[in-house]
Amino acid sequence: MDQQRVLSYARKLSAELKLDMNWVAGEYGGGYWEPRGSSEGVIYGRAVAALEFLREYAGAESSWYVRAIHIWESKGDNKSMGTGAYYLGDLLSAWADQVDAGITEIAGVRARAEVGAVSTEVMAQVRRLVEDRKAHPAAAIVLCGAALETALRATAKARSLSLPENQRPSLSSYSQLLRSAGLFSGQDVKDVAQCGGLRNAAAHGHFDDLSGERAGLMEQQTNLLLRKLSDLATAGDADGE
Repeated sequence: MDQQRVLSYARKLSAELKLDMNWVAGEYGGGYWEPRGSSEGVIYGRAVAALEFLREYAGAESSWYVRAIHIWESKGDNKSMGTGAYYLGDLLSAWADQVDAGITEIAGVRARAEVGAVSTEVMAQVRRLVEDRKAHPAAAIVLCGAALETALRATAKARSLSLPENQRPSLSSYSQLLRSAGLFSGQDVKDVAQCGGLRNAAAHGHFDDLSGERAGLMEQQTNLLLRKLSDLATAGDADGE
């Protein structure tokens, strides 16, 4: 993800939210913004785009998005729909400035770094174990499973997804969570389940089910899943933003 491209779009959207507006002065001071002519629908669309942008890039649980929802739904603290849109523009601009200054970050950046770390460092260890004829295949398989679960958890967090309180974190539960959010396909869930089955066999000492060949196949499958998770971990990437 190109941070400057995201910030450029945020500032462009911020400026557009303030277009096609007229300032209406109040009788006793103050005033409000109102759409000019027949531009109300256009302004409404820009506001919705701003809310979706902040949900994706600031994070659905961030104070930025929570405040944006309040501003829009309250019509700029009970002034007007136009005022709510105008204030959204100010909020977007402030968010972009803070990201640029390094005070806050785009949602998913940290998660993508975590996925990147397991994709390179941990999977490099897996490769060495697969190539080492003296190493038991269970070692590579368990390490693959750990890398995959770390990446699944990071991706879910980046997408503001969380497991139900009564559900134990696992390869299966995280893959089903991503599936329910429309981020994983049915085949992705099956692939994770296959990896999970091998990891469980290794973890519980069922070594008769394991082999160097199966460890190598799990390594390949894990690498494919990690590439997909790396894209999903950064908000917007899966949709080609």
